[in-house]
Amino acid sequence: MNVQYICSMETSEQNSSKKEEIIKKAFSIFVNKGYYETSISDLAEACSVPNALFYYYFKNKEGLMVEVLKYTQTYSETRFAKLIEEPNLNPKQKLEALAAFFEKYYSAYQGGCIMGNTLGTAFTEEQFLPIIKRFFEVWINALQNLFMVQYQPEKAQELAEATIQDIEGGILLMKLYRDKKYLDKALKRMTKLID
Repeated sequence: MNVQYICSMETSEQNSSKKEEIIKKAFSIFVNKGYYETSISDLAEACSVPNALFYYYFKNKEGLMVEVLKYTQTYSETRFAKLIEEPNLNPKQKLEALAAFFEKYYSAYQGGCIMGNTLGTAFTEEQFLPIIKRFFEVWINALQNLFMVQYQPEKAQELAEATIQDIEGGILLMKLYRDKKYLDKALKRMTKLID
């Protein structure tokens, strides 16, 4: 193998890991400050990189946000799939594991749910909308599949949609009142939907 090829492979891997590092740090900034309130300077400072480096990896702030949303979607989809497909848990335990995941995930960020937070932005930044829709569709499908052990498909879908509305409302009130009880109550209601 030629040395130049090996060096270009290493550079590509370093670029990829630096890009992923920026995406992960940008997630935290976007979820806490919001899309419009976050500047490239804020992101550069949080990532300890010069502003110009962002433009090496991303065309603009919108491009970075698209990558952050895709990263979040992929991460969540993978977590949902692992929990839903876990053979050692019964459906009630899977629902409880999902509740624990949501509690840990959404409590960790003062800003709450990045998808819910970005929804208002998605109507002016339309490239965000399909990613946000996909995120919620995956969430609905995961919950619906769990609920179908006890309910007919239509009722299971209705409960899945209502549960997401309840959790997103709990996140919103948690942010507004700086009190986790709203999210906790929504998650507790979710776990009671399966015997």
